Amino acid sequence: MVSSSGTISASFVSKRSRSPETPHQKITLKGAEDLYKIGAHAHLKKLMSAYCMKRNLDYGSVRFVYNGREIKARQTPAQLKMEEEDEICSVMELGGGGPYTP
Repeated sequence: MVSSSGTISASFVSKRSRSPETPHQKITLKGAEDLYKIGAHAHLKKLMSAYCMKRNLDYGSVRFVYNGREIKARQTPAQLKMEEEDEICSVMELGGGGPYTP
């Protein structure tokens, strides 16, 4: 059984690095009360870990979903082709008990 626990919206900010030939993109991820900035080519595990720590959640019990698919820790915003106003959903896994006995 799963229960939705929140969303994080994404917006890209393009910045130039020291070399004018290679632009450096950062992604800003906003939750209801939080703001995360991560490089477009950084693993999303950094964001997911920070989100769980901030909310005092067990990293192993939270799943992150983007465009209907679960995000893997080693994926990047660039690999997922994230664009401005995209959302990442966080979903809590709820442990279930055994058989129902009235």
